[in-house]
Amino acid sequence: MLRWRRPQLPEELIIAGRPVPVVATRRPMARGVRLRASAIKGRIEISLPPRGGEEVGAALLKAHHAWIEAQVARWPAPIPFAPGAVIPVDGAPVRIEWQADHPRTPVLAGDALRVGGPLSLLSGRIERWLKARALAELEPATHRLADQLGRPLTRVSVGDTSSRWGSCAGARGGDGARIAYSWRLVFAPEWVRFAIVAHEAAHLVHQDHSPAFHALNRQLDPRAGEARRWLARHGAALHWVGREI
Repeated sequence: MLRWRRPQLPEELIIAGRPVPVVATRRPMARGVRLRASAIKGRIEISLPPRGGEEVGAALLKAHHAWIEAQVARWPAPIPFAPGAVIPVDGAPVRIEWQADHPRTPVLAGDALRVGGPLSLLSGRIERWLKARALAELEPATHRLADQLGRPLTRVSVGDTSSRWGSCAGARGGDGARIAYSWRLVFAPEWVRFAIVAHEAAHLVHQDHSPAFHALNRQLDPRAGEARRWLARHGAALHWVGREI
């Protein structure tokens, strides 16, 4: 007696020689199967219902192969932290200059980022330096606006989020809010970075996106709309800096 087996979704597709992960996730509330190409995460995402759906997912991958190819073709190219690579810092191109006898702590000198030490540790060293630089700029700017608004602020931190550039939690409590940012804002121009700070600071007063929130946001940063447009156009590329593939 032959037993039917559910089709296995591939874990990876090769698109124009580029390996692209395929990630299937079951959603408790999903009623069908959905296909999405994430330019930020660099993967094909398939949303499945609580049970079944693999066969439909496999069929969607096959039927939408041309669409997937077109999406992947528009994804940014990865820029690894490697000798000679050019990365953006504050929106300006900076070339990584590695020599073993350079100081191990990265030093930004004009359009060059000089760093030494073992080559195998280069990527991690640069990433830690960038994260520290991001926090060193975002933290005082956030506290300045919080003080200006007369709102308590407990903590400012950075992480590697892909869904949002900043988040504000605990603003309704009396002990002070916590604001977190994507450290990848360090790649963006300073005025774009400040726009995210102003956005999160406005949430200290308004925990929604009401007209009052947007009015305060524009008051704190008149270039808020311009920054949103910049991130809509260039934001995905910031998530590819430091990636190997």
